[in-house]
Amino acid sequence: MILVGENMAQKLLDKFTAKLLINPESPIRPALDLLDEGSVLKIRAPGSCAAIEKRSGGIFEIESETATPLFEIRFLDSEDIPVFLEIKSAIEFGELFQAMVREGKLKLDLLMSFLDLWDKGVGFFLKEIGVLSAPSGYADLIKPLQLREIAFTEILDVKYLQQLVDELARIIGVRLWILDMNSMPVAVSTTGGEHCQLIIDSLEGVMRCYGSSIGGLTELKKAMAPKVRICHAGFICFDAPLILGGEMVGMISGDASLTEVPDKEYFRELAIELGIEPEPLIESLEKVRCVDIAEVEFLLSVVNAIAQVVSEMSFKQYQLSDLSKELSRKNVELKALFQAITEIQERERASIARDLHDDTGQNLTNALVNLEMALGEAASNPDLGAHLESASISISSVLKQLHDLSASLHPPLLDDLGLTEALHNLVRRMNGDHGIEFKLMARGEETELPSEVKINLYRIAQEGLSNVLKHSGATKAMVYFYISEEGVDLMIADNGKGIQGSIEDDGGVHLGFVNMRERAEQIGGIFERLPSEFGLTLSIHIPRQERAPV
Repeated sequence: MILVGENMAQKLLDKFTAKLLINPESPIRPALDLLDEGSVLKIRAPGSCAAIEKRSGGIFEIESETATPLFEIRFLDSEDIPVFLEIKSAIEFGELFQAMVREGKLKLDLLMSFLDLWDKGVGFFLKEIGVLSAPSGYADLIKPLQLREIAFTEILDVKYLQQLVDELARIIGVRLWILDMNSMPVAVSTTGGEHCQLIIDSLEGVMRCYGSSIGGLTELKKAMAPKVRICHAGFICFDAPLILGGEMVGMISGDASLTEVPDKEYFRELAIELGIEPEPLIESLEKVRCVDIAEVEFLLSVVNAIAQVVSEMSFKQYQLSDLSKELSRKNVELKALFQAITEIQERERASIARDLHDDTGQNLTNALVNLEMALGEAASNPDLGAHLESASISISSVLKQLHDLSASLHPPLLDDLGLTEALHNLVRRMNGDHGIEFKLMARGEETELPSEVKINLYRIAQEGLSNVLKHSGATKAMVYFYISEEGVDLMIADNGKGIQGSIEDDGGVHLGFVNMRERAEQIGGIFERLPSEFGLTLSIHIPRQERAPV
C-alpha cells in the first residue's frame, strides 16, 4: 500500500469537502439540506481533518478544532477518498459509503444519542442517501395511502403524543415509539429501553432497527390489527396501528422484553457485530424484564385501545382543521373575487359617468341653448313661447338629474380635488334632496391616500347615508372623516331608531353592511358598530401601517 503524506491527505480531504459538501450542485446536497440549521459534520483521515456547518441555507467550511459535530466520518486510509469524488447521485454515495463501512475502510461515529440526532434531521439525511431504505415491496404497499404525503404533525398533535408515550412508558416500564409510515420516529418515550438506546447509537444498529420496524409496519398494514413480533436483536416487541379514516398512518411500538434469561454470549457477539462496547449492553440486560406472552398481549391490548382512541380523536381534529383551511381558502378567494368585481364596477361607473357628461350631457346642453335662442325669437307667438319654455324647463331638469347620476356613478371631485371635497359634495346633494339634516366634519391631510382607499371610503359613506335615508327614521346624520398619525377614520352616525341586536340580524340592511365591511377589509380597514345610546354609529378605521398600497 502506498502511504499518502499528510499534506496530500489534507488536499484530498479538502477536495472531498469542496466537491461533495460545500458545492451547491453536489449530488448529496439535497440530503445535507435536510439537516437542521447549525448542524456541524466532521470528516477525518489519517493526519487530516475538515468540518462544515449548515447555516443561513448554505454549507460552509469551519475550523475543525472548535466544532462540535453531530457525527464524524472517518476514512481509515486517505487513498479511499478519491473514489467518492466520482459519484453522480446521493444513492451512489450511500451505496459506496455502506460498502466501505462493511469492509472496515470507513467509520461513522455518532457523537450524541441517535434520538437526539434524529431530531436534528440525521435520520432524513441517511434515508436520502439510501443508508436507510425500505424494500421496494414496502413502497408499493404504502403507495395508495393518501394521508402518507401529509406531514404527520398536521394530523396528530405531536406534543400530546410525547406526553402520552412518556406516561405510558412510566406505567408499563418499556420504551414506546410512535413511527410514521416511513419508519421515522415522531415521538419516543424518554424512559425505558436502555438496551435499545445502546443498540441504535451505532450505525449498524440504526440500520437493523429501521429494517425491523419496516417489517413491523408491513405486517400491521396487511392485518390492520395489533401484532407481537421479535425484533432483529431477539427482543419481543408489540405494535399497534394508528388508523385515521380507514388509513394506517403509523404505529405505536413497545420494546422490548425477553421470555427467558438473556444469553450473555449471544449479546456479546451482537455488540461486536454492531460495533458497540459489549459490557454496557450486557449490563443493561439486567433491567430487561422476563415476561410471558400473555403479559405482552395484555400490554398490547392496552396500547392498541389507546391508539384507537388517539387515532379517532386526531382524525376528527384533522378533518375540522382541514375544513377550516378550506373555508379560509374559499374566504380568500371570495375576497379576491369581491375586489375584482368592485374594480370592474368602478371602471364601468367611471366610463358611464364620462359618457353621460361628455356626450349625452353635451347634447342636452346644446339643445337647451338652441331652445333658449328660439324662445327669444318667439316673443310674437305666445303659444309657441310657452311650449319652448316648458321644453327648456324639462331639459334643465334632465340635465340636473344627469349631473347627479354622473356624480353618483363616479364623483369627478374625487379625482380632481380629493375625498374630503367629494364627501362635502355628497352631503350637500343629500341635504338638497331629502328632509334629513346631513353634516360633515373633516380633519387632516389626505395627500398620501391611495386612490383605492379613497373610492372605497366614498362608497362606504354613500352606502351608509343611503341606509340612513331608507331605514333609520332619523332627522339628523353626521359624517366624521379624520386622518391622523394612527391612520384614517370614517364614522357615520344618526339619531334614528338604531338596530336592536347585531347589525347582521336586520335583514333590511344586512346586504349594505356586508358590502361596507367587505370594502373596509379590502383596504385593510376594520368595520364595526360603536355603542350608542340612540341611533346608529358605524366606524371604519384603517391603521396607518395597513393601508392598501398605491
